[in-house]
Order: sequence, then structure tokens, then C-alpha cells
Amino acid sequence: MHHTEQALAAAMQEVEGGSIGYLPVSPLELLRERVLSAVEHVPFYRELYAPFGPVPSGAGFLAWFERLPVVSKSQLQAAGEHRILSSRYKASELIRRPTSGSTGVPFSLLLDGRVFAFRKWRFQRPHHHLVSNEPEKLTYLFPWDFVVRTPQEERKLASTSAQGEASSPGAGVRTEVREPKDHTQRFTALPKRAKRQGSDSPPMETKTQGAQKAYTVNSLLPPPELYEALEELAPESLVGFASVVAALARWMGKEGLRLPSIRQVWTTSEVLPLDGAEAIRQVLDCEPLKIYASNEFGFMAWQAEKDAPLHAESDRLHLEFLRREGTGAARPGELSRLVVTDLLNDTMPLLRYDIGDVARPCAPVAVTTTLACATLDGLEGKEADLLQPPDGRSVTTFQVLGAIKDHLPHAQYRFIGLSPARYVMQYVPGVGFEPANVEPTTARLREILGEGVEVLTHRAEAIRREPSGKLRPVVNLDRVAVGVRRKLAEQLGVLHLLALDGGEVARRVVGAALARVLPAFKATGEPDESLELYADLAISSLQFVQLLATLEKELSREIDDEDLLDAELVTVGDLVRFVEGLTRA
Repeated sequence: MHHTEQALAAAMQEVEGGSIGYLPVSPLELLRERVLSAVEHVPFYRELYAPFGPVPSGAGFLAWFERLPVVSKSQLQAAGEHRILSSRYKASELIRRPTSGSTGVPFSLLLDGRVFAFRKWRFQRPHHHLVSNEPEKLTYLFPWDFVVRTPQEERKLASTSAQGEASSPGAGVRTEVREPKDHTQRFTALPKRAKRQGSDSPPMETKTQGAQKAYTVNSLLPPPELYEALEELAPESLVGFASVVAALARWMGKEGLRLPSIRQVWTTSEVLPLDGAEAIRQVLDCEPLKIYASNEFGFMAWQAEKDAPLHAESDRLHLEFLRREGTGAARPGELSRLVVTDLLNDTMPLLRYDIGDVARPCAPVAVTTTLACATLDGLEGKEADLLQPPDGRSVTTFQVLGAIKDHLPHAQYRFIGLSPARYVMQYVPGVGFEPANVEPTTARLREILGEGVEVLTHRAEAIRREPSGKLRPVVNLDRVAVGVRRKLAEQLGVLHLLALDGGEVARRVVGAALARVLPAFKATGEPDESLELYADLAISSLQFVQLLATLEKELSREIDDEDLLDAELVTVGDLVRFVEGLTRA
């Protein structure tokens, strides 16, 4: 752990000194330490990597590492917290970081306080490099209700609630840099806090004054209040969810308002539609650039100029671009799936983790004499949101949104995949909306998606955000877990349009569950129902329990003893029929 401790010491020097550079430690050495530590202290990885032998040293390590299985969020969730948490740490001393749930699989990560503080600090890199080294000139637009708490805080809140004393969002430590006016519940000067409630209690105080002077404005506020807060703060850099910044710019355009202090805007966490980008250019008078971030890894990559690739945080993240079909590394420019390893997170390691996003790899760029950063382009959202019509092509978010924007400019919209051959365009009419434009829009979408595809329309009252505060413009229900699919379809108002074949759904669920529990099992279409679970697949008792846990998450329901009482689960076919019965219950 020598290299890890050296890297964390350098990281804390960055945070406390208010500077941003690159860690003076070899990423390859950090990668090897992560694997060694995981094999020794994390049961999930110890069992997963056992067939691959001891961890090699020297030149052969990276080739060995690239043979290891890629893991998914569902696999880690099915394994359970006790099997993916390093035995070197106590959960009660760590920070719990939930993911947004945008993939349909909610998951919580436990982090060391130093890692958490550092990766939050790195969000200031674009601002420092292009605009100013004064953090108070940076403002974030993020929701405050997506709360992160330590386990101690969760227990304290639960105890308080049990006594009839509801926790107050205004309670706790608060340090405002500016004199609090009407915005005390609208923005906070503490972006390094573990929560975003305006009165956050940090798991670890940062010592730098600069870190305490950057602001976070609650992105769930309506545009007039967002504008009022930003006008008072007068930031030079603005970072926020793409939909929030775009909606603010549209509103300001209609009202004839401007924010002259803003020199640069970065959007993150969502795909920025073309009309949203144009509104930002016209109203905020700058080119919107991109930041790539996630709750699993924090700040991951950023863009320095228009049409340039994004530079990854390669001193603390190991990125792999893998082919979406088949195996092996993707070619430069090829749409690929992103697999990420956190080089500093030793508590609940994410090794060769399929984050669910798709992008195109570009050539690495040297940033120091010893470090070259990975670069990427074409970041087009979640792989699960890519649409795959019957002809097997992948249709990206930008293709769909470009078509809608060109033909239906005066409406808010969301495009939903119901099945490979069936889609629905939701829309909320705006000022200047022409009903006659709906049919040309769906005709263009049918051209993009190919022959034999049905595109329905649904005039909605509102396009609602997800609980995380995100607003995905394209949602592919066909690639969402079955149990989550029905719930999400109901939330989106399209449940009545969702037709599910119970047998087909059960086969897909079983195939996916077996692939997650048995690394050697490949989910290639419908599973062979004649295979015996124990004789042919050599499933162990522990793996069977994990299989049931995975099925519960896929179906969003518990499987209790009564469900199993009369079930004879000998073959894959038995399991398929068992799952089909559960979906009908």
C-alpha cells in the first residue's frame, strides 16, 4: 500500500493547498496495489479472480489484468455489502455514496473520507485551468435532496425520527462566506460537504479557504430563483446538470435577462440537446463544454474547448474502452463501452467496472513527462439508453434528439423505447407549438429507426425528473430490469403501452441473472433450458442464494420460502418457468 498512501498524501496536499495538478505516483503501481488488496481483503474479488492465479509483477501484470472478468453494478449488488467491502475497514467509519439509479439498479458505495474529499475537489479542475484559481468564482447547479450520509448519521436520523423529532434540513453546522440573505436555503458555500442540504455536516473538514468559497445552488429551484441566486453570486464558471442549465438559459432568453459575469459553462450527467446548447450560447454568451462524472467515481473527465475530446483523470482512474459486441479493446473512434477502475478506492474497490456508458476512444495526451491521460469523445449517455431496432443497429441519443429538435422545436420531449420495434415520443407543447409538426417528426424517427418500427405519440402534462434530479431525454425500457421496468413505465405514464410476453421476459431475466452470478456463463440470447443448474453449470449453494438475490432485484420483489416450497429447480427451464410464475403473481 506504499504507493496508495503516497498518492493519498499528495491528494490531501492538493485539497489543503488549493492547487490542482497530477498525482506523482505511477497509475500502474496503484492499479496493481488495488488488485492485490482486493484479492487479500475482499471476498467477492478473491473468489472471482481465483481461477487466474497469483497477481504477477512487472511487465506481465497489465496483460493479466485485462483478462480478468468485467463486473457490473448488478453483480456487486447481488454479492451484498459484506462481500464487497474490504475487511480492512469498518462500514461505520466510511461515507455512503448512493448512485443516481439511472440504470435501474440503485447501488451504494462506501468511501474513505480522503478519497471522497479529493474527488470532490477535482471537480474544480476545469475552472482552475481555464478561468480562475479562485474557487469563489465557481458555482455548481446540483440538487440538494440527493443526500449522502455516513452510517452514523443514518442511525442518528432514524433514532431522532423514532422519537417523533423530524430531522430538519436547516440543522447542523453551517458556515456562510457571504452574509446570509434571502438565499440561505438556496445556496451553500460548502461544496466539499458530504451532503447538499445547505446545512451539511462534512465527514471531513477541508482546510483550504478556497474550497469553502465555492457555491452550490439548489438545481431543483425554478428558473427565476436560480437566476436570482446566480445574479447575487456573480460566478465566472458554472457547472451543472445539462437540462437545468439549458432550461435556465431558455427562460432567461424569454425574459430578456443575462448573467454577464459568466465566462464558461460546463454541463454534466445528462446529454445536452442541440437546442439547449444553442440557448446557452445565445443567452450566456459562451460555448457549453462537457464534464464527465459519476457517483461511483466522481469527477472523471472534462473538455477544454469545443469539439475537443475530453481529458480523463488518468492519475486516479484507469479507463478501458471495450468493444460493445465480442471481446477485446475498441478501435480509436469506435463506439465502445467504458470500463473503469478506481486507483484510490481501497474500501469498496471497483475493478474493471462496467459503468454503463458508451464513448469513443481518442489518442492519449501527455500531461507530464511520466503521465499520459486517456481521452474520449462521443459520450452519448448510458449504454442501456441506446436504442436497438430490429435490424441490430445502435441508434444514439443524439440521432434521436436531433430529429425531434429539427421537426418539433416548440415542445419539451422525451423519447421512450418500449421494445426493439415499438417506441413512443412524449411531448409537452410550448409557445409556438404547431400540432401539424408531430407527424413529420414521427416520420423522420421511423426513417432513423428503420423498417417495421412503430413510433407512437403521447401528449403529456409534464416531463418529470428522476429522483436524482436528472432528466434523461431518451429512456430505453427494453433494457431496464423487469421489475423496475413496470414501475418506471408507470412513472413515465406509458405503462398502458408496455406489452410484455411473460415467457420471453422470464428467459431474458434468467439468462442475465446466471451471467451475473456465474462469470463463465455467457448471456447470449435465450438460455439453453435443458442445462441442469448443478450438474451442467456446477452452481454452488452459495451461488444459488446469490442467484435468488439477483432475481429479486431484477423482478423488484422478494422471493420468500412460500414461493420456493413446491418449486423443483433442477434445470434452467425450471428456473424460467418459476420466474414466469412470479411475474404473473
